[in-house]
Amino acid sequence: TFDPVDVVNLYAPDGILLGTIAENIKVGRDEIIEYFNMFVLKKPIGEIKTMYVQDIGTCKVADGIYVFTLTDSIGKKTEVIARYTFVFKEYMDQWKIASHHSSTQPE
Repeated sequence: TFDPVDVVNLYAPDGILLGTIAENIKVGRDEIIEYFNMFVLKKPIGEIKTMYVQDIGTCKVADGIYVFTLTDSIGKKTEVIARYTFVFKEYMDQWKIASHHSSTQPE
């Protein structure tokens, strides 16, 4: 939807984000929305290429590779291949992202 509020609502209130193009770690929704306010301006289109899911006690962990196509202000598109890890935890009967790490794939 390119709406940062929609994206941030997927995170737990105390969620942590190590974003693909973030300069620092974002903790909590107030900091995470700063990242997505910037990220959605790049009109990201993402595709999950691989995903491995594990049940670990009260959490679920998903690891894999995704590809984002980003568009700059003059319309130039850049493809970013990245690795991700999501840790999901149940908060008030909903699964939320407790931790999200994303980093570009080494060449």
